[in-house]
Amino acid sequence: MSDAAPATLDIDAARDVSAARFRRALLTFLAAGMLALALMAGVAVWLVGRAQDFSRWTDHTYIAQSDINRLSALIERSETARRGYLLIPNAVYRANYEAVNADIRPQVEKLAQDTFDNPIQRRNIAKLRDLLAERNVHIAEVMRLAEAHEFDEAVEAFKRDRDHPALLHIRDVLQAMDKEERFLLQLRVAREADNAKALLGVVLAGAALLAALALGAVIVVRRYAGDLDQAQAALRRLNADLEQRVKTRTAELSRANQEIQRFAYIVSHDLRSPLVNVMGFTSELEVALKPIQGLVNWIKENAADRLPKVVVDAVEVEMPEAIGFIRSSTRKMDGLINAILRLSREGRRTLTPEPLAMNEVVSSLLDSVRHPLIERGAEAEIEGALPDLVSDRLAVEQVFGNLIDNAVKYLSPNRPGRIVVRGRREAGLLVYEVQDNGRGVDPKDHERIFELFRRSGAQDQAGEGIGLAHVRALMYRLGGAITCVSDLDQGATFRLSFPPSLAGDRP
Repeated sequence: MSDAAPATLDIDAARDVSAARFRRALLTFLAAGMLALALMAGVAVWLVGRAQDFSRWTDHTYIAQSDINRLSALIERSETARRGYLLIPNAVYRANYEAVNADIRPQVEKLAQDTFDNPIQRRNIAKLRDLLAERNVHIAEVMRLAEAHEFDEAVEAFKRDRDHPALLHIRDVLQAMDKEERFLLQLRVAREADNAKALLGVVLAGAALLAALALGAVIVVRRYAGDLDQAQAALRRLNADLEQRVKTRTAELSRANQEIQRFAYIVSHDLRSPLVNVMGFTSELEVALKPIQGLVNWIKENAADRLPKVVVDAVEVEMPEAIGFIRSSTRKMDGLINAILRLSREGRRTLTPEPLAMNEVVSSLLDSVRHPLIERGAEAEIEGALPDLVSDRLAVEQVFGNLIDNAVKYLSPNRPGRIVVRGRREAGLLVYEVQDNGRGVDPKDHERIFELFRRSGAQDQAGEGIGLAHVRALMYRLGGAITCVSDLDQGATFRLSFPPSLAGDRP
């Protein structure tokens, strides 16, 4: 007795040190992850703001180019309308000329307003105004002759005016303005591409950080679990022949189980906060990506030759793919965290025995899946009278409900589905069977399907892979057992063995 106490104290001390080290490591991971995620979120917001600024300036360049093209078209249409009026003096041609000529000055003012931020374009606008004023003087002379019905003199004046330096210089100025805007467009599109790459880098860094945090948490958990296993192994090595040592070992094991449950709760709770942040930032990145995609689509439709392929790939392929990977990973991690939390809560619940009319319990569960059975053209029934049981109602309903839900979920599409629940007394136990004619389970997976997060066959149904593991854990707490008898495509039978009465809660 006396030599057992120091060993127990040493184990307690080692476990306390391990728990403190685990908590410090976990808090360090979480703090580092939160700080890094906050930093990346700030950088992402800044990059999105820059992307919006670049987008506005690119739109501004397109507007300026449109103004230049429209002004050039108006000047050419004015020359064409004037020529038509001189060749065929008709009021319609005259009205067309005046309408086009009246639009030139407002268009010049609009172009001046849209390019006011550029000193080079302001100088070009000043030249353009002078040249247009000079051109209008010559045009006025030609139109005066035409209005005086001196059409021959007017035509001769037009021929001389057509090659007037003012018109040629106007065209040169407009070409220079268009060249300047094309240079600005190329520069701004390149900046947008660089910004998009940086934004993609932030997204990928966030995904890598999330993966690193998950890996670090797994390593810490494995080390902590290893420390607990060593402590429990040391307890088992104590002298089991002495009653007091047996009691001591039982107490230590119970405490270790409680620590594991608390650990599961802490991990599932503390990991959820950074996970929610990642999901939120992913949604913000997805929203920010839409205007960039709209801009790229607009450029592809209107100026595809000016759009670098690397920008298209980054916006249309790489960034949506990266966001999709992040969303898929966060959804999977969220499901696993919820599963761990449910198992932790269920493990702390106290079982309460009560008499159960099993025909009523199972009938209620079958009624809850009646609609999906009808949709699949399947049927479910209770075969004979089920023996009644004294046990915890919620735990029993969870056991049978999970098995019935699985039977419905994995029915075979090759034949009409049928699910049967039966029961009997056998060797002092109450034995129940849930049988279906669905896909079945490969014999090599009969034990594997009861492991946590492990599944068998095609992974085409929703779930985290904890259902049957939870059922087996509940059966152990209820003092029973569960086995599976099945072959591929031959259906499955899950056999449950209960003691007739649950005396009380079991650890």
